[in-house]
This record gives sequence, C-alpha cells and structure tokens, in this order.
Amino acid sequence: MEADVSEDVKPNEATQETAVSRREFAAVSLAAGLAAVAGAPAGEAAELPLTEADVMVKTPDGNCDAAFIHPTIGTYPGVLIWPDAFGLRPAMRQFAKRIASEGYAVLVPNPFYRTAKAPVFDNPSAFDFTKEERRSPIAPAPARPFTAAAW
Repeated sequence: MEADVSEDVKPNEATQETAVSRREFAAVSLAAGLAAVAGAPAGEAAELPLTEADVMVKTPDGNCDAAFIHPTIGTYPGVLIWPDAFGLRPAMRQFAKRIASEGYAVLVPNPFYRTAKAPVFDNPSAFDFTKEERRSPIAPAPARPFTAAAW
C-alpha cells in the first residue's frame, strides 16, 4: 500500500505523531510573514511605564541641564545620549523615550549648558549657519587652563 503524498491530512491521532499538514504550515508561515512585513513589534504590548525628569548635573563649569528618562520601577543599565549639533530638544527626548521603553535609564545632557538652557534652537530644520547671530549659541566655550585643581 502506497501513501498518497498529495493529501493534506494529519496522521492518525492514535499514532502519537506530531506532524503538521502542508496547509497548516502554509497558514502559519503566511501569518508570520505578514506580521514581519507589517512591522508589528513583538514587545509593544509589554512597554514599560516611564518616568521623565529634568535634572541638573553639577560640573566644574556650572550646572548642566539634562533630561533623565527611565522605567518607573526597577533598576536598569544606563545610556548616555550625546545630542547632535542642535542639542537637547523634543526630538532627542523622544529618542531617549524609545530607548528607555526597552529597559534602559537614559540621560540626555544639554551640550550648550554654559551658554543657554535647553532648548537652544527653536526650529533646527530652519537654522541658517550663514548668519553669524544665529551661530552665537554654538560658539565654543572659552578655554580654561588645565590645572590639577580643576579635577
């Protein structure tokens, strides 16, 4: 007696075999493929509740304003995000929130704390580097002499 391989039938339950029919395999494969293409994140339902705070970090040059975002409960590894040329702003806070929701404590300092509190730039997409008056917030801080007392 020859088995018909064209049939999509599971083996008899009495034989204790755990085979999957071709139809079931195709259906599960299709569902997994659609979920991957749709971009459905696996851990979205288990997103951690976050706490966001504006903090001050004491430095030898003064107090640096920063955003500290972390899961509300528990202890987590830390991440330091150094912002781009436009400093601490809402886009950097959103970036920090995405990382924190994955289980990290995130600190985003204002790199321009010596000259201004964040946000230093209102609209980075409209920033014009050719105008001298617009570049003043990103001018380098005056150099300090290196001494052992500074450390």
